[in-house]
Amino acid sequence: MESIERLQSCKELLEVKEALISIKEKLDFDNVLYAIKLPSTFTRSSAFIVSDYPRKWLERYANEGYVNIDPVARHCFSSPEPYHWNCFKTFDQKEIKVFAQEARDFRLRDGISIGMSGFHGETALLSLASETALDPNSDKFQYTIAYMSAIQTHIHTSIRKVSIPPQEQAPEVNLTERERSCLLWVAEGKTAQDIALILSISEATVTFHIKNCIKKLKVANRSQAIAKAVLLGLITPQFTRDAVPTYHF
Repeated sequence: MESIERLQSCKELLEVKEALISIKEKLDFDNVLYAIKLPSTFTRSSAFIVSDYPRKWLERYANEGYVNIDPVARHCFSSPEPYHWNCFKTFDQKEIKVFAQEARDFRLRDGISIGMSGFHGETALLSLASETALDPNSDKFQYTIAYMSAIQTHIHTSIRKVSIPPQEQAPEVNLTERERSCLLWVAEGKTAQDIALILSISEATVTFHIKNCIKKLKVANRSQAIAKAVLLGLITPQFTRDAVPTYHF
């Protein structure tokens, strides 16, 4: 696919934006936006946006804190299911009606958005906007959703590669396999004594590894070490040998 090859070859943000504009034109839409929320902690995050939306609309969106009421953002930052903007009509809240009308004033009348989650705790959404109403039963609508689903991962990878500042990226923390194992079992609720038996090492060695994890992760205690390790993707749920899957036919 030409669009994927173009995204993979991007070396700077402008090239990614041009690739996004090419995609929206291919799909016959008027505007495109890609937004990423990057977690810095479990309670704080920053955002990164690539878009050709009207600048005044983006400024108003930010100044008014519309991300907190925008149904598209709410949905796509928590679900991968495509979202058709005509769902705005189902909301009775005055602030959402005002928000939708203001978007229409900037010719962002209708659109399709789709969200995704990354491996580093980030969430993202891709939106294609239209000045005219979209028919959800049309071939164009269905093709657009399929295309967006196929291309989004490549957009995400390209933007992370060329645009996210080093200070916004997850800091590199090198835990040894033994340190990861010890921390994983701590997350499972095991004591140092339990972990020593599981890993066939001494309790003192377990304590030593856990202290190293706390030091490397620059946190104050085990709980914070687990939280940060999960946030950075250093420990993840494991599929053990005795985990038998359930098949549904």
